[in-house]
Amino acid sequence: MSALNTLDLLKQTFFFFRRNLAAIAAIQLPFLIALNLLASWIESNAGESTDLSQQMAYLALLRLTLLPIFWGATILYIQSKVDGNDYSPSQAVFASLRFWRSLLLVFLLSGMAIFTGLMFFIIPGIYIGVRLAFADFICVVERKPVFESLKQSWEDTKDYFWLLLQGLLILYPGLQIAELYFAQTFAGDGSSNWLLELVIFVTLDLLSVLALIYGFRVYCVMRDEQRPENRISNPDNDSNQ
Repeated sequence: MSALNTLDLLKQTFFFFRRNLAAIAAIQLPFLIALNLLASWIESNAGESTDLSQQMAYLALLRLTLLPIFWGATILYIQSKVDGNDYSPSQAVFASLRFWRSLLLVFLLSGMAIFTGLMFFIIPGIYIGVRLAFADFICVVERKPVFESLKQSWEDTKDYFWLLLQGLLILYPGLQIAELYFAQTFAGDGSSNWLLELVIFVTLDLLSVLALIYGFRVYCVMRDEQRPENRISNPDNDSNQ
């Protein structure tokens, strides 16, 4: 088991994010801005509440359709920094298209499993979510089929559950609290600046990449320790990425 602790990995996560912010933003911002603009337009132009609910459902479907592209591209970019290929943002986006179908199915099946777990007093959903945290990486980096990615993630996260959980419990709640705060702030202020609102929510969406980077860092540690013949990172050099 790795001698690295949660604090070490969080420090590496924030360092990598700062160091590669321009490229990560170039990958994600076109999608995040478009989705948030569309959400803002729907909310401001919807008539009846039923129309709003239906249109927001369509927006959620669109987001799910686009997510494998910019999420997969971000994974490919991070991996390229680890193995020295150094993808450009456009290369990462185009390369992610080949994984669109597989990643979409991974998201759908993982989401269904997590949602089912959340219905049973929340804790089972959190447990399932952590145990499936490597599935995206296995699907993209190791090019494994959908069900094999899910199964392997369940096996690989067994010894890294607490390391994943501790870091994600620091990152996700902080982002959720900030999002709820700003959502309530703007909901109660009819004169709020729509541009400022857009900037804030796009920024919060972009910051969610921190959880992906943290999960990928733990995934690298797992690969180095459990399958050293197929190393994908050097823990001693990660802070220099």
